[in-house]
Amino acid sequence: MDRKVLHRFFAGTASFEEEEAVCDWVDASDKNREELIRERKYFDVLLLHKAKNSSMAQSGRRFSLPFVIGESLKIAAAISVLVVSALYIYNNMAKPAPVLAMNKIVVPPGQRANLTLSDGTNVWLNACSELAYPASFTEESRSVSLKGEAYFDVSKDAEHPFIVQTNQCDIKVLGTKFNVQADESDCEFSAALLEGSIELTNKMNPGPSILLAPMQKAEWTGGKMVVDSIRNLDNYRWKEGLICFEDIRFADLMKRFEKTYDIRIVIRNKSLHDYKCSGKCRVSDGVDFILQVLQRSTRFTFSRNDDNTIIYIK
Repeated sequence: MDRKVLHRFFAGTASFEEEEAVCDWVDASDKNREELIRERKYFDVLLLHKAKNSSMAQSGRRFSLPFVIGESLKIAAAISVLVVSALYIYNNMAKPAPVLAMNKIVVPPGQRANLTLSDGTNVWLNACSELAYPASFTEESRSVSLKGEAYFDVSKDAEHPFIVQTNQCDIKVLGTKFNVQADESDCEFSAALLEGSIELTNKMNPGPSILLAPMQKAEWTGGKMVVDSIRNLDNYRWKEGLICFEDIRFADLMKRFEKTYDIRIVIRNKSLHDYKCSGKCRVSDGVDFILQVLQRSTRFTFSRNDDNTIIYIK
């Protein structure tokens, strides 16, 4: 480090950029810190020698250089400790906290994704879902942000709670398995707990947090959060490549098909909208095959447009 820069730093006349450069340089190694202390001692000797010479010129008294240096070193030793301490405080408090590098995974329609986070937590993402997560968890809590649907198998860590942030609710867990669906466009939210325990904090209607027990689910319905028991696990088998539905409206089932198969479905037969369907099939079966199976229980026809991007149901 340039001696002139260090002297300006000691004198308080350095620029902000020079101050930051000195702090970074000192923080880089113990050797640099020792050099700073030596240079500070030298700087203080110069200051004191200058002051003594000025005093001698005014009073006519004589002082020996060894005496000046000896007294200067005593003062410099104390000041150096203060300088190093100030640098530590500057580096750890004055500077803004480092921003965690964030990763984001976006799953397009018709696909699913599986990933393992830095803490060992396993996450499955359904079609049309988005997860933002840090490259590594370094804070007191492990936080991720979710849009869409995901299944979490959280790695246990009692000292660092795992938090899933959604537009509607925040979910706090320690180690558990649960499914979350958070659709911002429709303001839909549901959380289903399979193992462990989770705590829900409602952002849309603030109030007491909700604690779920295993095999319970919470769903945003009619402007409030409703807790109920899980009677069928088939709804959460999408990560296995299965489409399971029970007593669901035909129109709602077609919305699921649109996400799963990345296709638009237009229902022109209005009598089908509220028709209730139940069944189970593999995603790999394809939407045409599933529609053919549904035709066995209710009457309708379907066709595609020329570029196969729209299915019309009549």
